Amino acid sequence: MPISTDAKACPHCGTRPPSTSRRDLLCGLVAIVIMGAIAVKACGSNDADAANVKDEATCRKELACWGEKGVIAAGAYCKDPIERLARHSVRWTDGVMDMKFSRYRWADEPNGAIAFVGDRAEFQNGFGAFSPVIYTCVLAADHRTVLDVHVIPGRLEH
Repeated sequence: MPISTDAKACPHCGTRPPSTSRRDLLCGLVAIVIMGAIAVKACGSNDADAANVKDEATCRKELACWGEKGVIAAGAYCKDPIERLARHSVRWTDGVMDMKFSRYRWADEPNGAIAFVGDRAEFQNGFGAFSPVIYTCVLAADHRTVLDVHVIPGRLEH
């Protein structure tokens, strides 16, 4: 038997009527969507950021801009070729949020190739000890093609 919405509880079993109506649920959903849109807008780029974004041709002429655009790709595309240079195991010492490469320089400026340099790895020797290495990975202008990799023992000066 239906319970009147005016009743506080059923006189026979004590069941309470539902307290939220569809209208209340719809208002709550609309409020969540509005708050989500505000959060996205607050965290998104503003007009000043959009004005600072350079087109690819302009960015490619500036080492800092072109290097920053490619540093994440270098961490992804260069990892395996660097590891293949090790005779034994490789241990990466970078954290989850750290970049594998801390520096970059032009390798072939006219063609947009950049050499990314880092020291967040250790190569294992034949005795099982790990030694720090400095590695270099040259990426083509497409930021996907690995042109060259080198590894030498040591650490970069920070």
